[in-house]
Amino acid sequence: MTNDKTGSEDLSVGDAPGNAGEHGGDRPKLVRRRRLSPEDREKMIVAGAIHYFAEQGFDGETRALANSIGVSQALIFHYFPTKEALIDRVYHEVFLSRWKDQWVEIIGDRSRSLRSRLKEFYRDYYATGDRPEWIRITLYSALRDIDINSRYHARVRERIIQRIALELRAELGIESETDPTGNYEEHLVYCLHSSVIYQLIRKHIYRMDSPDDMTPIIDANVDLFMNSIPLVLQRFVGGPSAP
Repeated sequence: MTNDKTGSEDLSVGDAPGNAGEHGGDRPKLVRRRRLSPEDREKMIVAGAIHYFAEQGFDGETRALANSIGVSQALIFHYFPTKEALIDRVYHEVFLSRWKDQWVEIIGDRSRSLRSRLKEFYRDYYATGDRPEWIRITLYSALRDIDINSRYHARVRERIIQRIALELRAELGIESETDPTGNYEEHLVYCLHSSVIYQLIRKHIYRMDSPDDMTPIIDANVDLFMNSIPLVLQRFVGGPSAP
């Protein structure tokens, strides 16, 4: 076995013909298996942790996690001193690495109708989150009050929900920045947002059939929202009367 840390090889036992065993059959031979670099091994652990947390949640011990990945528990702790450190890395890989700063730009582009902006944004937001680990880890972390949930949804509220609420006010000519109902527009925006998220829950949690192209459904949700919002807001915050 070579000891070069970069690109070294291990000798492992594998079944192959041509090596007579003690019973006259083929005996195992030594197979050269390329050793992973530290960077690749860390990526392998993170990928395995993402799959494990998405399927099993966060209650399992690191020993069970190590067994599911096929590495030792000690190796996991070599790269991640605590389970919390590994969870934090999973958060960055699953959520932050897929976050797109242009979403804020799309929402805030007042040269276009808000209806058009919301359709473009939610089409892309759905496509970005259309992975089982994304929605499953979101729900598992919420059920177990893991920090992933609060951190990510604080970002969603600040950079998506509240910005859409402000754009609603601008689009509908509502000048006041506050209302007596307490962030009423935010609650309404969450209704739209959750209608899109539910499609991911339906697909990756309930494992129900979903159309290959979700664009018509997403666009219909936005249309329903934008068609009803003038009347709803007029009742509560003095927006324009519905047509």
